[in-house]
Amino acid sequence: MSKALPALDSRSSAASPVDHPLCVFYECTSSFEVTLLSENFFDLMGLPEQSFLGNRSLWEERVPPEDQPSLREQMADLKQELAATLLHRFMDVDGLPLWVCNRMELVQSKNGEAVRGCLLPMGRNRAIYGLEPKVGAVFAHKLANQFQILGMILSSLRRSLPASKDVELLQQTVDRAVEFARAFSQYSQTPSLVDGLRVMDVLEPVLVSFKSACRQKGVSFREELAPGLKIMAFSGDAFFLDLAFRQVLQNALEATEKNDEVAVLASVQLNGRRPAVTLRIVDGGRGMKEAEWINAATLYFSTKKNHDGVGLSLARRFVELHDGSLRITSSAGKGTEVEIKLPARLLSSSDETAKARTS
Repeated sequence: MSKALPALDSRSSAASPVDHPLCVFYECTSSFEVTLLSENFFDLMGLPEQSFLGNRSLWEERVPPEDQPSLREQMADLKQELAATLLHRFMDVDGLPLWVCNRMELVQSKNGEAVRGCLLPMGRNRAIYGLEPKVGAVFAHKLANQFQILGMILSSLRRSLPASKDVELLQQTVDRAVEFARAFSQYSQTPSLVDGLRVMDVLEPVLVSFKSACRQKGVSFREELAPGLKIMAFSGDAFFLDLAFRQVLQNALEATEKNDEVAVLASVQLNGRRPAVTLRIVDGGRGMKEAEWINAATLYFSTKKNHDGVGLSLARRFVELHDGSLRITSSAGKGTEVEIKLPARLLSSSDETAKARTS
């Protein structure tokens, strides 16, 4: 069944995200005749909203013919899926294509079934910050969800102030939108590689803080660090490597309960074609089913309530940007192991000299 949601009121004189030029909100009949467009439509597209109300020209005239089949397919799928997100082009006032993320949802309005959604402009180039379009689409979907909720909550607030529960929910929604934006910002960055980065200079601070977190939770911590780590160096970005390690360790801590164990096992490989450092984080927590751990490092995939599925995906991306690999294996009820392998080399006398100069 479609969801029953409060009416979307974009005509109020009070400022709201519905009127903000970040995202255009719309509502259509089940046959996709437009019944509502937020007032920022003109600011975003340069086109008068009135000409699109009461008809399907928004989709039939402004979406290029080559994009219309996928749009129609998503529209048809709403009957089964209830919600859909896709990237397509939209022709602006100058007849130039603008990529938009179109997030639509089947809802129950006072006049029966309706389609409610938003158009999030994503620029002239389909690739966002050099990322795959699919990643950008999922991010936009997540962000659009939060702004759509904001619009509905603010409409409710304008009718029922003061309503403390609504205010609290509004704050939580804003916070989550900020979290999504921050995570995506981190995900889209690229490291600044520095050669001669000592492995232990990166690893030790992470382990010190993690040991403290384990003690606070009552989780046992064990480490086995190969002596050879002290003479190994990365070519990498200390900030990104630190963040990758912390994300994996935090995920392990969240998976464990009091009296469980987390082990960090680090080794050095010197006899291969490429020297490498391997870090294994093994937890004795609840573990995951195969279908879960296979997707565990996929951006926005999560099996945990109130978790956004960002941590392990960030870790894998940052590791791979250092020409490394991150592998996950897990067994439900037995625990999880994350293996990080990064290329490294032996420290040289020049590395020590450079460090002494900067100390």
